[in-house]
Amino acid sequence: MIMQKLVCLFILMPSVCYFAICSDMAQLLSYAQESNTKTDYLTLEDAVGIALNNNPLLKSKKHNIGTYEGRIKQARLLPNPEIEFFTQETPTNNIGFDQSQNSVALSQKLETGGKRKLRVKAARKEKKVMEMDLQTTIADITAKVKKSFFNVLTTEEELKFAKKTIEIAKSLMSISNQRFKIGDIARIDVLKAEIELSNAKMRVQNAERKYLNTAKMLQTVMGVSDIDLNNLLPISTADTPSLNLENLNELLLNNHPALKARKKVVDLSVIKITEAKRMAIPDINATIGYKRLSTTDINTVQAGIEFSLPIFNRNQGKIIEARALSHKAKDDVEVVRNQLLLQLSNAFSLYTSTREQVRIFTDTIIPQSEESLKIARQGYRQGEFDYLQVLDAQRTLANTRISYLKILNELFSSITEIEKFVGVKISDIK
Repeated sequence: MIMQKLVCLFILMPSVCYFAICSDMAQLLSYAQESNTKTDYLTLEDAVGIALNNNPLLKSKKHNIGTYEGRIKQARLLPNPEIEFFTQETPTNNIGFDQSQNSVALSQKLETGGKRKLRVKAARKEKKVMEMDLQTTIADITAKVKKSFFNVLTTEEELKFAKKTIEIAKSLMSISNQRFKIGDIARIDVLKAEIELSNAKMRVQNAERKYLNTAKMLQTVMGVSDIDLNNLLPISTADTPSLNLENLNELLLNNHPALKARKKVVDLSVIKITEAKRMAIPDINATIGYKRLSTTDINTVQAGIEFSLPIFNRNQGKIIEARALSHKAKDDVEVVRNQLLLQLSNAFSLYTSTREQVRIFTDTIIPQSEESLKIARQGYRQGEFDYLQVLDAQRTLANTRISYLKILNELFSSITEIEKFVGVKISDIK
């Protein structure tokens, strides 16, 4: 009986252990999956959102729009009435109201020609101009954040590659020392390897400094100086579509806020011309009052109107000024339009060229440079090549990588500029 229990226990123990191990493994896998999903990355969209909420220039522009709400409210207000108390013919030997003529009058300025309505309309139009100006600033800040974000990514890659060149240089120096010990190479080759290792370390220092500068620039544009930039989510530029400049021009002319703002300034200038003309129409001051003649004990009522005669000043100068500003506003539309189209054309040219260059680098130049260094290192280890050939292959790869990152940065910069001009993501452009 005891023997049977021992046998059962012997059979059950592995099963329990197996299930326990499986359970632990399941928990570990679940925890690993949770850790992967909870990795905190700062995405490009997150960076843009932070900037839109914290950039001090944007905050200033938003508060500036609030001032135009005050202007609109002020433009709606009527002129204040005026009250007047007057006493006259007061005897010097009996100062007081009993022997004088006393009057109280209330006057109100009546604006004519729809001046108040035009004033409100102009204030609303000015607010619209400022709102378009805010949208232009938002587009500019968004573009700066995107460029700075990608600059951080590329300088980070440059730093990683610089650190990798240190490992390559150390490996080559180790091979050089081994070959020198067996008398296969001269001491000068060992010295060259040591110099190259020192150069690699200096490249790392330069790359670190460059990375810190770009990171600080991104923090400054975002308006947050203490945000962690160690986990930026990489951006892919692999699927860059082929674009048509005519379609881009059409999108720009329809969407760009700076152009919309200039057009609204033209509308505002027309209002200002009408307002200047209406100012020539005189306003009316209406007065109603009460007057008591104390000497005769008679109460009287007074009423009247007052207005200026537009004989000499008919606001001619202001009308001429408003018309000139209107012509200037129309010319400014063309100036802004031509500038934007030129900038878009430049961004499109850069996009077209760098898009093709990136493809050539990834498909041909980088793989060939890596293969060249691999062959040179193997040949140097086996004594087929001298150190200068290895050094040349290593420097070629380094220059290739740096050139690739520079062109990749230019490609993303052109994408950012195009999106800023047309107001649409490049992936949504058809």
